Amino acid sequence: MTRGARTLFVTLTVAVSLLVTGTVMALTLGGVGTDDGHGRGPAALADPGDPAHWTPERMSRAKPREPRGSEEGPALPLPSPDPGHTGAPAGPGPLPDVLAEAKPPPVQARAVARPYTGEAGTVAVGKLFFEAPDGPSVCSGTVIADPKRPGHSNLVWTAGHCVHAGRGGTWFDSLQFVPAFNSSGQATLANLGNPGPVAPFGQWWATSVTTSDQWRAGGTNATSSATSYDYAVVEVKNPDRSGRSLEEVVGRALPVWFDAPRELAETGAYGYPQDTPFDGLTMFGCAQAPRRMTVDPNTPPLLRIGCTMTAGASGGGWYATAPDGTLCLIGNSALSGAGHTWIAGPYLDQEARRMLDDLKRKR
Repeated sequence: MTRGARTLFVTLTVAVSLLVTGTVMALTLGGVGTDDGHGRGPAALADPGDPAHWTPERMSRAKPREPRGSEEGPALPLPSPDPGHTGAPAGPGPLPDVLAEAKPPPVQARAVARPYTGEAGTVAVGKLFFEAPDGPSVCSGTVIADPKRPGHSNLVWTAGHCVHAGRGGTWFDSLQFVPAFNSSGQATLANLGNPGPVAPFGQWWATSVTTSDQWRAGGTNATSSATSYDYAVVEVKNPDRSGRSLEEVVGRALPVWFDAPRELAETGAYGYPQDTPFDGLTMFGCAQAPRRMTVDPNTPPLLRIGCTMTAGASGGGWYATAPDGTLCLIGNSALSGAGHTWIAGPYLDQEARRMLDDLKRKR
């Protein structure tokens, strides 16, 4: 047998073995490299170097990533007494009344009914796995519509802290999106090493990613002015290289409603909370009319709702219905209070639109 024939034989043998055993394979990225923090625009990512990187066992070790605010609100500068005075940090504690609406009453997160193809829009929600400097990590994300490619979107909306470390940091590595993760409910903590159809729509690796300039320059592990810009978009690629888009495979992609009215009757937030008492294997949601939460008087107020979801839900989409009846994405989870009675996320204004436009222009 020639060397080429032996190589082909081994490749086919491995492929058949994986199909027979039902092993869940993940296609991931090669190294992303450092970020100098200068210039706007997405980072181009390489094709995966190790197709077996995101094994079910490694998924089970991924830790949720989320900045944390105090229970009442973050530290922030007090209003300046005069235009020439910048003020000093107020320290942890309640937000000044002039800067925030009352803390919303808590809402108990409810498990989304399985399969996730049933409830409107939840099939577009999934888990985003990535490698951070401190090890395997996980957030949530949502499939969004691509105005440049109607009906054929490969875009996932998530939080900025799920793709980039923020001030002084770099892009995270090996990003992979798993839409409708564990929709069947067959995966448990006890059998995650052999979970069956934990990825009903496949495991999609990222080819490019972008976040706001503000998050890259100023994001931290605590609440800061950059939290108002804690959003990101990941472009992914079909793992079977068939050319079918994520939107076509999943069957749903939500349009982004920029500058949506803040006085909405209700918004629904979805994600995969993983910190206690959750385990990251089930999608949860909360619904409430959003309230304002200001982290810096010089940046747009966040949206905040009562919700008991914990870390792991970061990056998950916030939904609202537009006047024409279209279900849209209006935000993403970015932080929660220390007592896990509320979650908050950035308001998607024209700055968020520019970030998405930057990604579209570079493709």
